[in-house]
Order: sequence, then structure tokens, then C-alpha cells
Amino acid sequence: MEGAGASIVSDAAQVATGEMDSAEEEPEESSGSSSEESSGFSSEESSEEVEDFIRRLEGKGKPITQLKYGSFWTRLGPRSQMRLRVLKAIGNCNTLEYLDVASICGGHISTLTASEWDVVLSGFRCSNVLRVIRISALKWSSDEEVERLCLELGRILNTSTVAELEISFCRLSARCFLNLASEMRGTSESKLQQLVLHNVAWTDSSAWKHVAAIINSATRLETLSLGNSYFYMPKWDMDEEFVRTISEAINQRSSLKKLTLSGGKRSGASDLLRKVFTNGNRSQHDDDGNRSIEHLEMCDMAVLGNCVRDIFICKELRLKKVTFEAIEMTREEWRVVGESIRVNTTVKTIEMLNLRFWEDLEDVACAASSDDKDPIMEVSLQTLWSHRHWVDALAPLNFVGKVLRGEIKSIKSLEYVEIMKRFSDTDNFQERLESIFPMNRTSDSSVLKSLSLPAQSLENFHEEQMLWKQLFLFLRGNTTLTHLTLADSWGLEWPPQEPASEELFRDLMSLLQVNLSLQEIDVSKTSWAEYGKAAQIQEALQQNKKRAEYMSVFREAKLEFGHARAGRLFLCGSPRAGKTQLRRTFMKIVQNRSWLWDKLKWRTRGIEVEFFKTNDESQISIWDLGGQGIFRTLQNVLFSPTSNFCVFIFVYSPFPEKEDSCLEAELEEWLSFISSSTSVTGHNRPQVLVVISHKDKTKFTSLEWACSIVNNLTKRFAKFVDLHPIQEIFYVDARKKEQVIFLKDHIFETFKKMLSEKSPLVPQLCSELSSRLVTKTKENRSFPLWSSKEFNEFCAPSLKKFIPISLPHTDDHSRILKSIISYLNDVGSIVSIPNLDYIVVDPNWLTNTLLGELVALGQNFHARRSRSSRKRISRYLYKSPDGFVTESVFARLIEEFLGKQPHGARGVDRELIENILINLDLCFKLEDSSQYFIPSFIPEHPSKEEQKHQERAHVMPMAWETLDENPKFVGIRVQCQDARTMSLTAAFFPCFQMFMRRKLISEMHVSKETVTCSRNYLQLFLDGHEIYVEQETSHKYLDVRMLCSKYKSREESLKYLMKNVVQELISFCASPKGCPGVALVLGVIQTICVEKRIPTHLRGAILIEDLKSDFIHSIEDKLEGILLDISHLEKEDEFFNYEHPWPLIEGHTTQRTFERARELLGESNVEAVVEAVRNMIRQKRMQQLESLGQGLDCVNNDLVHSHAEDENMDSKSNFPDMKDNNRPSSRCSSRESTIVEDRSTQLIMSKIDQVEGNLVQRMDEGLRSVVSGVRQLENKVGQIITLQQELQSTLNDFNSKVDSMIQYSESLKQARTPKRPYVTNDVGVLYKLSAGLHFGTTVRLHLMCESITEPEFHMVKDQEGLKIRLDWEDCKWIRKTVEIMYKVMYYAAKAGLAKTVQLGQAIPDWADLTSDIVKLVSISNEDRRAVLKGGEKELQEAWLRIQQTLAPHLQNRYSELFKLYQVKYDKAGHAWVCEKCMKNGLRSGVLTC
Repeated sequence: MEGAGASIVSDAAQVATGEMDSAEEEPEESSGSSSEESSGFSSEESSEEVEDFIRRLEGKGKPITQLKYGSFWTRLGPRSQMRLRVLKAIGNCNTLEYLDVASICGGHISTLTASEWDVVLSGFRCSNVLRVIRISALKWSSDEEVERLCLELGRILNTSTVAELEISFCRLSARCFLNLASEMRGTSESKLQQLVLHNVAWTDSSAWKHVAAIINSATRLETLSLGNSYFYMPKWDMDEEFVRTISEAINQRSSLKKLTLSGGKRSGASDLLRKVFTNGNRSQHDDDGNRSIEHLEMCDMAVLGNCVRDIFICKELRLKKVTFEAIEMTREEWRVVGESIRVNTTVKTIEMLNLRFWEDLEDVACAASSDDKDPIMEVSLQTLWSHRHWVDALAPLNFVGKVLRGEIKSIKSLEYVEIMKRFSDTDNFQERLESIFPMNRTSDSSVLKSLSLPAQSLENFHEEQMLWKQLFLFLRGNTTLTHLTLADSWGLEWPPQEPASEELFRDLMSLLQVNLSLQEIDVSKTSWAEYGKAAQIQEALQQNKKRAEYMSVFREAKLEFGHARAGRLFLCGSPRAGKTQLRRTFMKIVQNRSWLWDKLKWRTRGIEVEFFKTNDESQISIWDLGGQGIFRTLQNVLFSPTSNFCVFIFVYSPFPEKEDSCLEAELEEWLSFISSSTSVTGHNRPQVLVVISHKDKTKFTSLEWACSIVNNLTKRFAKFVDLHPIQEIFYVDARKKEQVIFLKDHIFETFKKMLSEKSPLVPQLCSELSSRLVTKTKENRSFPLWSSKEFNEFCAPSLKKFIPISLPHTDDHSRILKSIISYLNDVGSIVSIPNLDYIVVDPNWLTNTLLGELVALGQNFHARRSRSSRKRISRYLYKSPDGFVTESVFARLIEEFLGKQPHGARGVDRELIENILINLDLCFKLEDSSQYFIPSFIPEHPSKEEQKHQERAHVMPMAWETLDENPKFVGIRVQCQDARTMSLTAAFFPCFQMFMRRKLISEMHVSKETVTCSRNYLQLFLDGHEIYVEQETSHKYLDVRMLCSKYKSREESLKYLMKNVVQELISFCASPKGCPGVALVLGVIQTICVEKRIPTHLRGAILIEDLKSDFIHSIEDKLEGILLDISHLEKEDEFFNYEHPWPLIEGHTTQRTFERARELLGESNVEAVVEAVRNMIRQKRMQQLESLGQGLDCVNNDLVHSHAEDENMDSKSNFPDMKDNNRPSSRCSSRESTIVEDRSTQLIMSKIDQVEGNLVQRMDEGLRSVVSGVRQLENKVGQIITLQQELQSTLNDFNSKVDSMIQYSESLKQARTPKRPYVTNDVGVLYKLSAGLHFGTTVRLHLMCESITEPEFHMVKDQEGLKIRLDWEDCKWIRKTVEIMYKVMYYAAKAGLAKTVQLGQAIPDWADLTSDIVKLVSISNEDRRAVLKGGEKELQEAWLRIQQTLAPHLQNRYSELFKLYQVKYDKAGHAWVCEKCMKNGLRSGVLTC
């Protein structure tokens, strides 16, 4: 933050000082032009920006409620007319609610003159809109100007509507606070309700008196916050004078509701709390304390446990909420606090935030637990540590287990933001998990209501998957947890993609099948939200809510429960496959019945439904799905959305002779339909059997051809269906009972297994009613619909039988009857249509007799397969290109249907049929034109030839109706996540149109004229936008195109579209009326394809997640080369200039086009990109900073001792400039080295130990602020840059000190001698310290790449090196070169750079090398330093020989031998780098060759 602010201040100061004279001497226009040029603006750009900004300030555009920090006017010339106009407009703005003083001046008060401050602030004195004033991180040139500013702000506080004042990170004088308070004294006009003083450095103690005066004068003050708001800030001392002054002011302020204290030292903080809240330690002259405060918040303080205890046991207090955040107390003190919480009767909520040690949390939670008191603790924690200084991942999870098992009863909500990703004993991981979340223990005694856990809890995802699976299994028996949140704490993709993601998703959905208590599951911060799973989870919760409602009614009625004994059998396949014949033969076997006219070949219309019972009295309904595509819409509408206890039989006829590929194509189509149409219900996938029919007409000796096809499709659809292998019994003549009976037995066995293993408990009352309904409807087919009264009368005998007489209100069965209807509708025994007064008790009448017949009439479908039948089924030939028909045509269709019914169903007339169609979303009526929209019943073209031709053709999109001069377009593609196995069914789009139309008209009160439906598109005029939702012929995706309102920005339009159209579409897809098995993902469409009439199949589109990924890689590439400043990037926007390339569109474009990713994605997705980059860098850099800190500690200590021993070093050395000008201070010598048991592991891999505690204490002071800054990073790319710069600076410091340790002198640097040599044998293997070097031995001298950006210095792959045959002189300096190599590697390992250096490429076994490095650690400190020191004179001689040896090769053969090139870094001098690092540096602009 400070670095970014400094650059702005510097720029502002330059503008304020460097241009002042020219502004006074030249005309105003010239002055304005000069300032624009110096700030990087052209005159035209600056003028346009200013005019637009002023218009918005004046209320002539999107209102401005808050100013952006460092806005453009701070870079305009002082006293220019342009800047004065802006400042005046700011002061007079009647929409500005939040005023950050730094945003006006760019962080430095001197940027504006006194007169300019008066111009901008005078307008706020009487503002009735301004709510917040913030004075933060300000700088100034003199005390006079800041004191004058505070005086003016004090006036605003007294005369305006400002309710909140925040002062932070400012070193204000006592007079500043006096000026703020002086204008408020003696008056009650101030509206101030909240006062925040954070991280304020007091120049003298008298300032507190003026702060107290502000508190006393603010008669409406409700919130007071004092202290240091960041955990890394030093604790501030509350002396006696401060405690007395502030406590008196607080105690007199009876309006105060919330008090926040942070960062105080132990004794002072405790004294202040006592003075304000309790009567302890008071003299008789003391006041009674404050009795109005309802919320006490304590942050980052050490307080006395007894003091907190006294607050909880004080009965006079009105405290309702207490917050502990990062509070330090001993374990015994936490137990004392917990006991006082248990006996307190007034506090309703206690927040425990970011306690450092999990034992503290367990102590206070256990002590506060009570069986007689409702839980009041809300716990939210960052990384948990242990008092034992090491904790594995399952220790805090064990605490979660205790809460969920009901052993701790004081916590009502628990959130872990991050759990340490370590586990000490992987051998018994599963065993420990089962002990934490046991399956054999009920969790009914738990009181926890809300649980939030980080999705990435462990390093090993396999173990993490085991964790979530065990937790989901354990939660099956939990009845108290209502809210569950899975959050990705690092912003990385979780869970990883298939198959792990699908497996975990099904584990969660399995939980929802049995746990009806969960009301909300938040997965918005996981990849499930991006990959379409979130909507499916929310829909499952909605269905559970309905189930929970009627199941609770059953339990209240004390009904007896038993195992479910009901299932569904679906017959599907292509036309004439033999489905109907198989069903009839099946029913002959089961019920010993036969059909009249059995020899007539009738094709199924819609769906035919029958019921039968298995050998164990389970009731199964058989649904025969018509194979013709015209019925697919009805099948989707009436299809069971649940896959529970469902068996599908796909019937395929190879007669007449067909290619083998026909089986694959037909089966794939139906598997896609089944997968898309059934809800995800955990691991209960639909069972699918493939039956080959017409055995009498096809004589296959083997079914291997079919088995091979089925096996291939089994692998592809394994996640969605359970496709059974083909058996011989599945090859049948559907007419022969002796062949079908074996298939029947197999089906019965499948149902028996499913119902015995997975059957839920259901009321026996419902099972009996379902069985009685089947019998009743068979007796009288003319009564397919019952009124509510008739249904109640039918249920009465069963209600009397099953409901206990002792139950109160036994005469009022309305709630029970409503629940019975819901249950029977869910299992398919009846059909309950919303907004209809009748109940369909004969499903076959609805699916076959009514809807199937209507489709057959409208589509001219011949149900009877008689060769002599050439007559049309209907007397009329219906057609409708757009799906609409006139009222007369609709009436004619209904009348024709009614005329074909032999006896007619009682009460069935046109009005009833119309209501059924409308409420099933199969029809709607335009009142003004009396037209009916029935696309499912009427063909688009009259002849089949035209119809087939149209299906193959691509629909041309509609043209825009409201184009203006500067149109803005948005295009979103909504597509199936898995297009190979999923598709949007035929019914999806027409049903969505009717759902959307009804929602817009009835709920959003949109005019009917603004919604236009057609077969292939939905047109909407909403909020000034013109929107098209278009169906693609393959049913794999929908395109949503928008022409934005000319009065709204593209970003506003995109947000509106996402909320009101796209999200509605996704939610509808997850609902039972949509495609509940389909997960939808979003893409963006090429803008020219949105604007022009380009067919859907030719449009350029890319998934949003793929575009975000490309965007992230682009930003990472730019960050890779950033050094100590951002001079290489003139604007932050350069990070976001990634342009996505679009391919050519045949017949529409002649060259490739590019579009900026940030414009395609929109603001929220760009923020997600920056957040992802920030989190990845944060995680990586924190580890690197810690490791570098350890490396710096080590090298600093060695340098200090080396320096002390070399005080009398010979001044006549051959290297007179060897003295290190950057020796570490003496404070380094007092730092203790960290002792770790596993030394080699510490050296090779960086280890994150106690990041918040020990790390900051052990690091160099320069690193402390960096680590602290990392934890406070906001979503700004500038802060990502700052972190990158700090890491680079630290790395440079580390490299410089390593250079000193290996005696790499300034003269060598000036001679540009390579500084990272290493030695291998002739085959490229590194020499060890203990290896012998003999006369005549051949070695190779290698050089590392000296890159100072990632990946830092490293070995170069396939480097040849300089071949040297040793003589006696060479042996000596080569041995010293080996020592130099190991010193570099030693410190690199200490700094966590072992991976970066890539040493493994040069050695056969890493362990062999580390043994030499460990030698440098295992010996005593004194001996180790001697080895590292290695004899400075000998090292200097070695460098001289290296220099002499390499000199002849530097010019001509250097790149050939070493693949290195000499470059110059802007901030770090010359270096020798590899080709890859050179290209990266040149691209980023950080070096020159």
C-alpha cells in the first residue's frame, strides 16, 4: 500500500511543484494542456473524461457515490480551470455519500492548494447526502495544512448529515483533534453515529482529551472503535490517564451501542474494560459505568481472564453480543471465561474469531457447554496452531467432530477459513477419520446449526476426498445442521475436475437423499459453481424442503413407517422396436391377462402406463414410452425427475437388417435422454438394460457385436447410468412368454435388490393408498380425474385405520391429505397439476389418452400399423411455422379429440383440457389475438419431407429491431457441461419459454407485448434491452444475445442479463420441469456474431472458465518479469490487455479478429481473475518469503561471524574491494538459529511453520512488513505487483549476501565474470565434496543462468560446459570451485530455492547430493562456518583462475559452450542468462542485451 501510495504522491508532488510557474505565467488553456501531457493524457482524452465525470457529478448519468483513489484530476495542473471545475463539481455533488479525503488529493494534502481545498470542501458543509468521512494514510508538508484541513472537516461534521468518521494510519497532532472537536462543542447538531480511530500515532497524550471531547459532543454516537486494526501493528499502551479520560467519556455517552477495542496491551485494556463495564476496583467517587452498550468487540489484545469473567457475571449490563478476535489468554483463563459464559443469561451471541490455538477454543467451548442452555457461540477461525508448536490437519477436524457428535454444546456456528495442510500419520488416516466421524453413532445430540469448512483441507486430494466422503456419510444421521458451506480458501479450483469432482458431487447428493434438515449449501466459492453443479444442489434442497414438509406432517400424525415398496419400469427405444409387444407379454405373465384385438399392431401414443406387483408385493408401474420423436416433448414433461428405484429397458430391433452403428446411435440417444432428464440422486444411478428383440427374424449366433457397443457406452455414461452388460436372456422374441419370463425374473430381482438396499422409510398409509388407487382406477376407467372432495372420501377409511384416535384434531386431516397428495405425486401413483382443482388418479389417461392422442391428431400420426390403412388419423392437416394457432384451430383440435373418445371421461371438456395444457407448460393463450402457442402439438411444416429438411437446416437468427448509432452487444452461450453425454431435451426450450413468460408477466409485472415466443427463439424487451434466447438444433446449447440499452453501460447490461435471464435459465434447467441431470456452463460469444445474423453453429464462442484461464496465464506472464518497480507498466490496465483471438467465420469474416478479455468477461469475472492470481501468488510468495527469511538469517549469521574474524585481514589482498559494503547489523548476531529434527527435509523443502507467530518474529525486519502486507492484500493488481517487488528485493538481497560468502568481489562484478560456476565429471554428474580430483582427470566447468526473476539462478539444460583436463594447478582451484558450488547450493536450500536451482538435472540421485549439504549442518556451528568460509585467500585465487579460464571464451564460444547470454537488468546490473530468461526479460522490458 505504501509503495503504491508513494508513487502517486510523487507524481502529484511533481505536478504541484513542477508546473506551478507555468500555470501562473501561461494562459489557462496552455496550462491545462501542459498538465495533460505530463500526466500521460492527450488533450482530447482528458477533456472528454473530465466532461463525462462532471456530468455524472451533476446527476446527468450514473450517480457517483464514492470517488476513486488517485483519480485523474490529481494529475491535472494546479489552478487550471479544468481542475477547479472538477473540484467544484465534487463539492456540489448531491449523490456523494462516501468521502475519502485521500481520494481527493491522491494521498498528499499538498497536492491541492488552500483555496482549492476550500472550493471542494465548502460544498459539503450543508450536505444532506454525505454519510461517511474517511481520513486515512494521508501525508502533508506542514502541520499547518493538516490542522487547517481538520478544522474544515470539523465544520462539516457539525453542519452536515455525516454519520461516520474514520481516522486511520495518520500521525495527527493534538491540535488536529482539537480542531475536529472545537466545531462540535456546545452543540447537539452533529449527526455523528460512528467514530473509528485506528492505527493513529499520537504526537502527544493531550490528544486523548480532545478525542474524549468529540465523544462527549456526539450525542447520537452509537459505535466507537479504538485501537490498531491490523494484527501486525505493535500493541499500544493504555496508560492511566488514557483509561481515565476515555472511560469517563464512554460512560457518559448513553447513546453508545457498540464498543470496539483493538491492539491494546494486557493491563491497560483490562483496566479500561473494568472502568466501563464492571464495578470492580472503583472508588466511591467513580461513576457506575456504561449501561447502554449492547455489543463489545475485542480484537488482537491480551486481556485478563478474570476481567472478562466479571463482565459476563455482571447482571446490570445490557450486553447482548461479545466478540473475541485474536485475543490472547492462558488456557486456564479461557476455561474461566467459558464457565462465566455458561452462567450468563443476557448475552445472546458470542463470536470467537481467529483464535490462534485450537486448544484455547476447545477449552472455552467445553467450559461453556450446557445441556440446559441454547448454544450462543459463533466461531470463525483462520489457520489453527497448537500450543505444542505443531499440529496435523486432523487435530482441528477432531474438534469439529466433537461439536457434530454433540460432545460440545456451546457452538451454534463453526467456520474454518483454513486448516493446516499437514497430517503426521497417513497409515491410519481412514481409521482416524472414522473415529472422528463415526458411522455407528448418531449425531442427534449435536446443536450445531451452521458449518463452513475450507474445501482444500489437506495436501493430498485423495485423503481429502476420503475426508469429505466420511463427513457426508456421518451427516446422514444429523438432524440439527441446517447450513453447510464449502469454501476454497486459496481461490484455486476445487474440487479438481473429473472424475474426482463428479464422485464428490454424488457423495453430496447422496447425503441430500436422506438428510432433510439441510436447508442451505453454499458452494459458490468452489468450481462446482462454475461447472453447473450449484443449481442442481439448490434444486435438490428445494425438493428436500417439500419432502421435509410432508414428512414432518406424517411424523406429527404418529404414522407407522415401513420400507418403500414401489418402483418404475420404463420401456424405451426406437419406433417398431417391439416395446409395446414386450409390455403386453410381460403383463400376460405377471397378471395372466390378454388383450382384445391383440393381433392388431397399435403404436404407442405418448406414454402408456400400467401397474403390477412383484413376487414380494412391491408395486411397480410400467411406462411404455412412444418411440416417435413427436412424443419426446410429452415424455420429458411427464418424465419422473428422480432416478430412485427406476429401471429402464432399451428395446432394439435389428430387423430389418441394420448396421451395427444403428444400435450405438439409438442407445446413445436414449442414454443421453435418460441422463439429462433424471435428477442426480447421489450414487443411485438409473438402471438400464438393453434388450434385443425380433429373435424370430434375426438369427445371431453371438451377441458379441452388441456387447462391444454396450461396453463402450458403459464407460462413457458410467457417471450417469448403470448400464447392465448384455446377457443371452436379453435376446428375445417379445411375443413368446417362455422367452420373456427369464427377462421378467431378472427385472424382479433387480427391483428386489434396489428396494432392499436403498429403500427409505415411508408411511404405510401411503403404501396402502397407492395400492388401493390402482385397483380403484382399473374398476372404472371413466373416472380418471377426482375432485379434492372425492379424493378425501377415498382416503377416509385408510386415515381412520392408520391415524391413532388419541391424536389431537383427528377430525381435521387437511394437512395430512395435502402431504399424501405430494407423496403420491412424487412416486407417480397420481398426477397433481398445479392450479387445477382435479387430481389425475389414472396417469395413463393423461399420458396416453389425452396428451398422446392430441399429439397424434395434431402431428397426423398413424397409431395403427395396418398395411391397408392409408387414411389420415385426422380430417385436417395442421401446421404452424411459429407454433401459434388461431382459437378456431385450437378448438377444432380439442373437439376432434373429444369426438374420438368412445364413452368419454366424466367431466372432461375443452375448458378442463385447456387448463391442463396451460398448467403443464404445454400451451398459453394470447388474450389480445386469441392465439394459442402449442409447438409440441402442431408441426412446423405440413409434410414430413419439408419437416425433415427443416430439421437439417440451420435457423437464421432474427434481426435487431432497435439499433441506434452506437450499439453495444452482449452474447452468452449456455451449454451442457458434458456435451458427449448430455443434451437439452426437446421439451426444454418450449417449457422454458412458457415458464419465463409467466414469471415475467406475473412476478416482474412485465407487459405481455414485450415477450414474444416462437419455435426457435424467445424475444424479450426488458429495461431498455432487446434480448433473444435462441435454440440450437443439436440441443447442446442455447445462445442469449442482447442489444444493450443506449442509456446503460455494457457492464450494467451484462449484470442485468445474467441475473434476469441466464440465471433463470440455469435454475429452470435444474428443476423437475427442465433437464435436472444437465449441468450447464457459460461461455461468451464473439461480438460480431451477436451483432450480425450469423447462424448459431458458426458463431465463435469460448467457455468463460477457459477464457479466465487464458487471462490468468497472460497476467502471470506479465508478472514474471517485474522487478523493483512498475516503470515497465505505465498503467495497471496493461495487465488486463489480453485479447482473445477468434477464428475466421466462413462466409462472414475475412480476417481473424481479437477482443479484450476484460470486456468479454465483465467486471465480476475480471475480479475473480485478479483474485485467483492474487491467491496463487499469495500462497507461493508466502512460502518463498518464509524460506528466504530463513536463508537470510543463516547467511547473516555467517557473515557476522566471518566479519568478526576478519577484522585484521591483510589489506594487501589481491582483491582490495572484497569488503562487503552491506554487512548485516549486529542485531543479526543475536538471532537464534531454529533447530528442527529433520534437518535434510528443512534444507530441501521450505516448511511453513507458525506463519502468524514465529515466522514474523524470526524474519528480518524488511520481511515482516511484507508478510503482514500479504495478509491484508485487497483485490488490486497494484498490490500483487508490490508483493512481487518485495519478494524480488528480498531475493536480490539474499543473492548479494551469498556473493559475499563465496568471495565474489566488486572487481569480478565489474569485469562481468559469471558468478554461479559448478563442476561435473565428463558425463555431467556433479562432483561431491568428498570426491577426489587427480592429475589427468577430465572435468567440465559449467555456469548457471543468473536470472534475478523467476526461476532465479538455475542450471541450464543440455549445457555442454568447458572441458578441462586437470593438471596439478587445476586440481587446487577446481576443488575450491566445487566448494563455491556447494556453498551456493547450501544457502539456496536454506532459502527454499532447491527446486528453483533444479539441481536434480545434474545428478543421478538427489539423496547423494543432500548428504554433502547436510554435512554443512550436522557439524558444530564453529566448524560449519570454517567450512563455509573455506579460506578466503584460496577462494579469491579460485575466482581469479575462473576468470582467466573463461576469458578467452566470453566473446566467441560462450553461447555455444554455456548457452548463456550477457544482458543488463535495469535495476540489477549485468548478468549471464539462458535464452528463455532472456526472452522473458526482453518481453517484459526489465532487461536489455
